[in-house]
Amino acid sequence: MIIQVENPVVEVHDLTVSYDKKPVLWNIDFSIGQGQVIGIIGPNGAGKSTLLKSVMGLIDPQSGYVKIFDKGLDDVRGRVSYVPQRESVDWDFPANVMDVVLMGRYKRSGLFGRFNQDDKRIAQESLKKVGMQGFSKRQISQLSGGQQQRVFLARALAQQTDLYLMDEPFAGVDASTEESILQLLMEMAGQGKTILVVHHDLQTAFKYFDWMVMLNTRLIASGPAKDLLNEEIIQETYGGKLPLLSALGNLLKQKDLPIRE
Repeated sequence: MIIQVENPVVEVHDLTVSYDKKPVLWNIDFSIGQGQVIGIIGPNGAGKSTLLKSVMGLIDPQSGYVKIFDKGLDDVRGRVSYVPQRESVDWDFPANVMDVVLMGRYKRSGLFGRFNQDDKRIAQESLKKVGMQGFSKRQISQLSGGQQQRVFLARALAQQTDLYLMDEPFAGVDASTEESILQLLMEMAGQGKTILVVHHDLQTAFKYFDWMVMLNTRLIASGPAKDLLNEEIIQETYGGKLPLLSALGNLLKQKDLPIRE
């Protein structure tokens, strides 16, 4: 099942990406709408992070294209935030938490501009939203993995954009932090923001997301999460790699499963 939406925030058309001539994404075509928390779901090596980087313009495709707000990325870059995987960041860089979050204000102040009181207020508010307001002077290298993840999320919030691309934002955080981040993302969606999230945990995916993009090199399905909770789609996405299929058996029997509980 692949449902195309009207007036999409993101449109991906016939996208193919290869590494060393080996396709990582093959002929991907889907669209997503405004004001939703959307999960990109699939096994390791499915191309989830590559898809996010392609949308963000960090990887050039072999074919196809991406439109955001019906335009090319360069025309709307100021409306898009990107949160990379924590493992891809050099956390030994000499900066404190506030420095990192204020980086999200560069688009507003200019790379060599000075941050004004409004920038600092927004940065403080962003830290408060992720529960890190007491760490503003702490060096990022001194933080735990989950704390570092929350600082990067605060940096994205400080950008005050309309579309957020997040690569494994729940990785390395404890259950209570994961729940607080999820609540924040839901609030953002309620304000009309669109959040596209790479996520690895299938058991929580059906609870967390309004819409899901099921991926395994090719697009398996794209649609409302509640409509993708069936064994055929999950089996096609994960194949024989998924011990969780048996764990999901009980979920599949619950016809009226609430997505948000």
